[in-house]
Amino acid sequence: MAVVLIIEDDADVADTIQACIQAAGYTGYLAETGEQGLELCQQLQPDIIVLDLMLPGMDGIEVCTHVRRLALRRDPYILMLTARREQTDEFLGRATGADDYMTKPFSPDMLILRLRGLLRRELRLEDHAVGADAALIQYQYLRLHQTHRRCSVRTSLNDDWVDVVLSAVEFDLLAKLARQPGHVYLRSQLLDDIWGLDHSGDEHTTVDSCVKRLRKELRSKLRVPEGVNPLVKTVRRVGYKFEDAID
Repeated sequence: MAVVLIIEDDADVADTIQACIQAAGYTGYLAETGEQGLELCQQLQPDIIVLDLMLPGMDGIEVCTHVRRLALRRDPYILMLTARREQTDEFLGRATGADDYMTKPFSPDMLILRLRGLLRRELRLEDHAVGADAALIQYQYLRLHQTHRRCSVRTSLNDDWVDVVLSAVEFDLLAKLARQPGHVYLRSQLLDDIWGLDHSGDEHTTVDSCVKRLRKELRSKLRVPEGVNPLVKTVRRVGYKFEDAID
């Protein structure tokens, strides 16, 4: 049974979300502040966090950033909620590691659809990981522990592995590409497989923005300059592929 942590300061909204989650067969826990939410996150190790952007004190952006830095068994998916509809909010949410985004007011049915979409993404990843060997993807420059959702890189065979902190969706995208090196994936394929068929975002904006953030993290740890795209390569007018190359 999936565990969902709800970080929401509006008691009525939080109760409504929890009721929806429980009716869908999930277990829901409530936190009224960002600080309380971070404590529960470490205790519960949730599968998904439903996170309000406009929290008192530590807001949703700060909470999201802190969650991605926690030493958890596996990164939770984060669905960010906000009453504001400006694109700036969505950009900030995704830039700090949110995996999906909804504006208030929202229908309970749509909320459950989004949560199920995130959980189906997890099941698709598990379907590909059969046995201990499949749980580890390793090349010269990249190593992915799929079970623990840990990403590491190195610049040469003589260097130590360096951990790369990725959001859940960034890890999923990189793992998807790395399982079949050289295979070219259309943006539409990646959108369906990673974000789910019910995702309402534009495929170019959603996928390209995720790739941009992923490359930024990889470049930082691999110490390669701006303009160099390590590991994730663009196939013009088509999509993306994985190559075990950092130049």
